[in-house]
Amino acid sequence: MLSSAWPAAWAFAAKGLALVVGLVAALVGWRAAHLWLQASRIAMPPIDPPLASIDDAPELHILSYSVQLNATAEAMRQSGALNAKAARWTSVAALLTGIAAIIAAL
Repeated sequence: MLSSAWPAAWAFAAKGLALVVGLVAALVGWRAAHLWLQASRIAMPPIDPPLASIDDAPELHILSYSVQLNATAEAMRQSGALNAKAARWTSVAALLTGIAAIIAAL
């Protein structure tokens, strides 16, 4: 209803604004996808056999696995941080897409 009451110049400006906001939403979405791609490419450290048998040197055996678990936890932290950033960027992209749709409907 509002679009029929608006002058043609306002309708043209609203469509242009909707286009710009939609393009920004696409760029923001691309950034989120890029962050998710980076998160998926973080290499997990290989699980090597322990340096010693648990029967021969239990301390060295436990220490060997502890080092490997710490390296895995660090890789998971890095991936999780990138995933969190990507989720925030995606929420902004969704918000911008909604705004563009509302503007285009006016």
